Amino acid sequence: MTRGSVAAALLLLTPACGDGGDPGTTDDGALLEVDVPATGRVFLRLATPEIALPEGDGAAPTDWDLALSGYDVFTNSGLSGPGEGGALPIGLEDYRAGELPNTPFLLTDDSGGAFSRWYAYDGEEHVAFSRYHVHAIEHEGRYWKLQIFSFYGEVDGAPITALYQLRYAEVLPDGSGPTVDIQDLDATAGGIDAVETEPSACLDLAGNRQLMLTPEEARASADWNVCFRRTLVSVNGELGGPGTTRAADLQADASDSEELAEVKARTAASEQARFDAADHAALSDPAVPYRGDHIATAFTGRWLEPGATPPAPAKDAAWLVQGADGVSRFVIVIERFEGATEASPGRVRMRVKQVE
Repeated sequence: MTRGSVAAALLLLTPACGDGGDPGTTDDGALLEVDVPATGRVFLRLATPEIALPEGDGAAPTDWDLALSGYDVFTNSGLSGPGEGGALPIGLEDYRAGELPNTPFLLTDDSGGAFSRWYAYDGEEHVAFSRYHVHAIEHEGRYWKLQIFSFYGEVDGAPITALYQLRYAEVLPDGSGPTVDIQDLDATAGGIDAVETEPSACLDLAGNRQLMLTPEEARASADWNVCFRRTLVSVNGELGGPGTTRAADLQADASDSEELAEVKARTAASEQARFDAADHAALSDPAVPYRGDHIATAFTGRWLEPGATPPAPAKDAAWLVQGADGVSRFVIVIERFEGATEASPGRVRMRVKQVE
């Protein structure tokens, strides 16, 4: 797509007023309407607001603040760009009441997936404790549930890190299949440095087998569903690999409120009921946010209304967005999608207001 076509086709900035139409500016800010492609990114400069036209793929310049691609929203930070941006979800009612968080911690764009928060870390003991969340995995219409117990095993009586203890089971419409318990799944990858030439364990859930693959081999293979490498657990889809596996953390919403002491008290026995309760209806629910591994941002899993058909923006939500300059801040309110499909929200109607 040429720069001219982007500017002409992807941005409609409504005038300040119009006969019988919505005003261009309200208390929520200036109206911006952007046609979002299913692939490729549309870059936005929020101060104006307007389409930004960075060189190449936008990886180098800092003259953009927000980018949209399909159902992904990126800030100019972390893995998405070289800027000092970031974002934070805030309540729409709080924003309209003038209650913005004071110098908040902003989320930058980083790698993530269903397993990105599978453990809680005890900084005093330097120990990772599993949250015992149930992770749902989907591949070609089949479903599995997987629960990690521990990151630690033993060899000759000595504790070893990255030897996983876990269980999984296929989940069928008429009930769950046999539970597979795995002890000492080898994710050591040669030690703490995890040398790229050292393999680690990957699971082929349909084949009920373990594969030892290097990162290069995993990136080229569709024969696995979930790979374990030190603390990293990845799924074979999107950025995770060439396959079509998708996964979701069924208790993801609880992560921010879980106390470390609460997590440390959990055991395989105490969390058996949680594992057993994950049935086919729960895993096949359209509201479950299945994805492969991807770039996770403040918008990921938060800006869409769960289970909405067609897809729609989350209700009563707004975002505090920091610009690429690391200083400017804006509030974004997504009003609606027009022409949404499975691949793209179509035209996104949003409000943009500079607050700093």
